[in-house]
Amino acid sequence: MTEFLSFDLGQAYDEIKERAEAAGVTDKEAWDSMVEDYINEKLGVGELDKDEDTDAMIEDLRAKWPDYHDNLNIR
Repeated sequence: MTEFLSFDLGQAYDEIKERAEAAGVTDKEAWDSMVEDYINEKLGVGELDKDEDTDAMIEDLRAKWPDYHDNLNIR
């Protein structure tokens, strides 16, 4: 897993997990899309800098799919 100085992977996962549960995400493709949307949103509002390695962030968050899938808690 990649380390980021200003990016909290755990917090990002928790936020994406909450959104995914609310949206009823049950497949990896939808999870991957939600991860990309989340990172793009953070870039858009300036919470992430374009110079940061967002590709690695996306890869690390996509790799969290098994954690999410194993603990599905759809509302």
